[in-house]
Amino acid sequence: MKIGIDVGGTYTDAVLIDSGQVRQTGKVPTKQDRLLDTVLEALDSLDIGAKAFPREKVENIPVSTTLVTNAILQNRLSAVELILLPGSGMKLDSLAWPVPYRVLGGELDYRGRRVADLDSHEMQQLAEILKEKFLQAKQQGEKALAVVSGKFAHRNYILEQQLAAYLRKEIPDLTVALGSEWGQTNFFRRSLTAYLNLATRDLFSDFRDKLTKAVRARGLNAPIKILKADGGMQQAENIRPVESVYSGPVASLLGVLAQSQPEESYIVVDVGGTTTDIGLVLSGRPLLSSKGAHIGNFLTNVPSLAVRSVAVGGDSVILSAAGKQTTSEGEENINIEENINIEENINISLADYRLGPAYCLGGNNPTTTDALRYLGLIDFGDYIRAEEAMALLLPEDMREIPRLRNVAQKVLNLMVEKIALTIEALIKQWKEEPAYKIWQVLNPQHDYIFPIKLSGGGAGGIAEALGQRMNTTAGLAKHSMVVNAIGAAMARPTFSWTLNLDTNLRRYRIEETGEQGEWRGSLRPHREVEQFLKDLASKQAKKMGLDESQLETEPFDYFPLIEGYLTVGQIVRGRVHLPPGAFQLQNSGLPA
Repeated sequence: MKIGIDVGGTYTDAVLIDSGQVRQTGKVPTKQDRLLDTVLEALDSLDIGAKAFPREKVENIPVSTTLVTNAILQNRLSAVELILLPGSGMKLDSLAWPVPYRVLGGELDYRGRRVADLDSHEMQQLAEILKEKFLQAKQQGEKALAVVSGKFAHRNYILEQQLAAYLRKEIPDLTVALGSEWGQTNFFRRSLTAYLNLATRDLFSDFRDKLTKAVRARGLNAPIKILKADGGMQQAENIRPVESVYSGPVASLLGVLAQSQPEESYIVVDVGGTTTDIGLVLSGRPLLSSKGAHIGNFLTNVPSLAVRSVAVGGDSVILSAAGKQTTSEGEENINIEENINIEENINISLADYRLGPAYCLGGNNPTTTDALRYLGLIDFGDYIRAEEAMALLLPEDMREIPRLRNVAQKVLNLMVEKIALTIEALIKQWKEEPAYKIWQVLNPQHDYIFPIKLSGGGAGGIAEALGQRMNTTAGLAKHSMVVNAIGAAMARPTFSWTLNLDTNLRRYRIEETGEQGEWRGSLRPHREVEQFLKDLASKQAKKMGLDESQLETEPFDYFPLIEGYLTVGQIVRGRVHLPPGAFQLQNSGLPA
């Protein structure tokens, strides 16, 4: 038995699943300033502790949350000093750094060999500057935080460690994180990933502590797990904060996946209160992004499913004045004219924010939900208040029923167009992903027109219109009101271990964890290095509570190192991983 919880920006959903069947569901408003109370209310809605659902039988409590994503997008980040060691030959100002940074000397070459040492005078000057700055920050109740990130440090972290050790000695209260802890290539993304992880650490720790307190307060002792951007689960105490970005969009995709046929391909559209999340499943597997998560102005190395959010939802406020089209989480501008002329001199547009619930649900502002309710496309909410909401958008002398219906229809069209244009833009991006191109080769007869599966409170109201707009079939997923919580509950654990080995320098590193160490094997290994990675992955999988029997091995690449006429070693790269996915729900249980 497991409990799935999705802490969204508008609502928090909960499900209780036993023997692969949904037994209880709950949905409560999210109180952003009182998350502990929100989680307690969600748990109480499941009637846990009743004779049929004893607490001691709960084995796992997986959770998805938009906390870190929203903090980044809303710039609610702790202050962090970013210190870069770029070496020579790199123009930092050619990159769109979203945060300020400081630069020091010291350099490694492309294989991690030391070219230039750190400058002791520069280090001393930096320490003095930071001491004064952090003293002022401490007086304002802020912590001393810094990231040290060096080019090619993912191959050898020696310079990062030396500078970090010096700064810790000079500034005892300083917390320093290293870029090499995110061991993938791409200095720019690696640096920003380390920055975001440290900048959201305290916020996430506070959420994790409150979540744990809420769960334990209800007598539940099962392990708490957090959904990651790559679609996998990890113990709450082990996950790194920035790994939870896109947790909400990923949850909706996995929730639909858990209720679909194993070989299906389709687009998932989850209509929330504030945003609509969109993702793609190809032959039963979620599409994985090859470049890492892109959050607002930040490019990262965080492994992520190819999901995005667009700023329109059931609680999007309808404005009777001009508005501007927003972007899909900063990923790509979609230029459309959002204002629609209903009558002469009357325009409407959709805001990219919410101001509370829909007017028909007791709120104070007309929303897209009111339009859907007035058109009879959804059956919740007060119909009279929905009509009043449409009337508020028109002058008093123009509030005849045909005009009210015209307003509501235009709002529906506007909402659908915004989602459809985002889907079309994403399809172009998805087609550039290596995983998509491989799928195309394996499925040459596919017409590449994907059906759409929708979820969320207002999804039923736009299904027909969205299907017509996209020239495909569109329908509601099962348990659409709580699909995110189902996705969290049914997500498979996932992780990957990517080995990069330089046998000549006798150094290896693991990309995902930043681990580096000495290679003691042969200069030209084959089965030896493959077994080394398998053993390493199996050992770490056991520590993380993962099923090592499910590990998949990708082909290894071997590149010979030649000096003169001799082979002096090899560069080796290989990967062992648990792929993302979802356990299947059984057909019986609560009605969908």
